[in-house]
Amino acid sequence: MNAKTLAAGLVGAITLGAVGAAFADAVFLPGLYEVRVSYPGDGSGVETTRECLTSAEAKEESLERQLGEVLNDASCQFTQRNIGGGRFAISGTCNNEGFKSNLKQSGTYSPTAMTMDMSMTLAPVPGAEPVSMQMTMSSRRIAANCPAGSDND
Repeated sequence: MNAKTLAAGLVGAITLGAVGAAFADAVFLPGLYEVRVSYPGDGSGVETTRECLTSAEAKEESLERQLGEVLNDASCQFTQRNIGGGRFAISGTCNNEGFKSNLKQSGTYSPTAMTMDMSMTLAPVPGAEPVSMQMTMSSRRIAANCPAGSDND
């Protein structure tokens, strides 16, 4: 596994947790969402997916519950956590299974949309250089109902 793949996996895990933290005072409405992700500077372009959020999933995965899980994550120490009024800024240091990383996230949110800019630097393992990456993500609700046969992953 190369360093970029490892870093991308860690970014995904950290992002999921921190995104939950960003929505402490908002709840996403169920429906079909378009999600756009890009990694500026690596030339890979923009990946666009559509994801269905059902009413049951919205209730089961409340943002308040996700926030509680993030606050109890002993592997991260947050030096900044400004969340409210439709904006968020989070920064901190994490140590996930011996891999240390510094991260910063900021963006906006509402019940039907979110934007996020994130940067992360993974401290080097012995014999390797540090790995830095940036990611931008946006999601927006494009329909109140999911089409038949939608992927509900």
